[in-house]
Amino acid sequence: MKKFLIQVAVFVFIVLGFVFLIFSLADGYTDPFYIRFTTPVQNSLIIGTSRAAQGIQPALLKKELNEDIFNYSFTVGHSPYGPTYFNSIRKKLNKQTTDGVFIVTVDPWSISSRNENPNDSLNFAEIQLCVGNTKNVTAKPNVEYLFKNMKGKYADIIKSKIFPNRSGMFLHDDGWLDVTIDIDSVRREENIKRKADDYRETMLPFFTFSSFRFNYLRRTIQFLNNHGTVYLVRLPVHPEIFEIEQQLMPDFNTKIEDIIPLVEAYYDMTGENAAYAYIDGNHLYKVSRERVTENIANFIKDYQ
Repeated sequence: MKKFLIQVAVFVFIVLGFVFLIFSLADGYTDPFYIRFTTPVQNSLIIGTSRAAQGIQPALLKKELNEDIFNYSFTVGHSPYGPTYFNSIRKKLNKQTTDGVFIVTVDPWSISSRNENPNDSLNFAEIQLCVGNTKNVTAKPNVEYLFKNMKGKYADIIKSKIFPNRSGMFLHDDGWLDVTIDIDSVRREENIKRKADDYRETMLPFFTFSSFRFNYLRRTIQFLNNHGTVYLVRLPVHPEIFEIEQQLMPDFNTKIEDIIPLVEAYYDMTGENAAYAYIDGNHLYKVSRERVTENIANFIKDYQ
């Protein structure tokens, strides 16, 4: 019996060691989120959804502002404003920080809900996703994240090492999601049409403004104000997507006026929508990401 137990213990040890070895291979090619949960607490943050995750480049901000600003943005499904995202932000921020720089991005989707009751926080979808189910946001490797969010597809970690560019995405250590898609203007226009049709059919009819989420946007800003300076930004989108957002929330600007006094400054970039190129109407194309980031940096410099 003792020999059997020793054999079982050795087997379990080998299996766990093998799993840990696989987990240690996880990197920026593993998925669009993992690296953000493996880096230390940060002094400055970019907050928002996938528009910010892809569109604002911390390396360029550092070049312009001499400030390390970590991109802690996810997607409209993972990180709309609410208690889940708020609690994760609190964990990621260095509590000793008093002079941080915070870029908080906002759009109608990030303060809306797909729920029948838009204020039913107990049933917000993000609770079950990585921002909600990952309690430790600084572990490396982050075993908790990989167990809960890779859903047993651990072979994908190895595949991402063998074929690192197969997805066209790489998540940098500073939190920026680098999407490398080379497509011509015709293809981009096709993508934009598909995205706009998708928004009209699968999002616009089902999303509703959430006063609960809006209050958490306010609470997030108030929290960050205790640790530095907050800049509120509405990123540009293709005019066709912007038109859909106007249908969703025609009084968006009026709503935002209520929280502008809480921030250092508000930069509404939607007046420049037509000046940029987009992958799909929602996310910026590569050269435009750089221009948008530089414009945000220059905006911040004007107020520093």
